[in-house]
Amino acid sequence: MPPDSNEGDQPIFDATPYLRIVIDKEGRWFQNDAEIIHPEIYRFFNSLLEKTDDGGYRIRLGQEMCSVEVEDAPFVVERLVGDEGEKILIELNDKTREPFDPDQFWIGPENVPYTKVKEGVFHARFSRVAYHQLARYIVDDGEEKNFYLLIEGERIPIRTGDIDR
Repeated sequence: MPPDSNEGDQPIFDATPYLRIVIDKEGRWFQNDAEIIHPEIYRFFNSLLEKTDDGGYRIRLGQEMCSVEVEDAPFVVERLVGDEGEKILIELNDKTREPFDPDQFWIGPENVPYTKVKEGVFHARFSRVAYHQLARYIVDDGEEKNFYLLIEGERIPIRTGDIDR
């Protein structure tokens, strides 16, 4: 829904001119340059995050919304937490866990690994710890020209480049 649309009789109040909210590349949230460190407020803000039609981000609560500046990815894969059955689980910076989808994984510019999360709505940057954990599943073609994820006996090519976020 566009920021200026109505729900019922009340207009949406855009707090963006009064609040500067930023998610840095490590997944830390800042409000007017102060880091949001309270764990429940941090998780609450993460739960309010929406992607806008123009590719930007915002948080919205009731009839209020605020744009969010995202330095790189709105979420960070902090670690792999083991297998659920035969699936690899990832833990995000908001402490949620979800299955890792190797088809949604890619290596972006500057060799930064990413994946789609939250049902493919958002992208997440891998932390160094998570990437090192995932590295045990990476194999090459024998000539180190092409790399694959080897998961459940299947070789999935690793895509590279600035994939649509």
